Amino acid sequence: MSYDISLHVEIDTGGPEPVDYCADDIGNYTSNVAGMWTEALGYRLADLKGKTAADCADDLKRAVADMEADPGKYELMEPANGWGDYEGALDYLRRLRNACLAHPKAQIRISH
Repeated sequence: MSYDISLHVEIDTGGPEPVDYCADDIGNYTSNVAGMWTEALGYRLADLKGKTAADCADDLKRAVADMEADPGKYELMEPANGWGDYEGALDYLRRLRNACLAHPKAQIRISH
């Protein structure tokens, strides 16, 4: 199982329906590191689903800073099966943070 995250906005182009636009595609990463994200955020990464990027940016900034400040803590949480690691989990969270800062009005979509 994995997380696939993207940020979307609806654009009124004057047509009968708004156009769904993917503002940023964070990509896919294994859910084997979900415990690291939960530790850093204080809640599950999946809980960001449906929220606006602006609503999540501060939590993501704090979570990234926490992971950067204490790599040893998070490296101990690396999955024994080798699917995912601290560096990959941190990179994924950084990309999500950066996308949220760049597109504050976008809605976070998560499939897993």
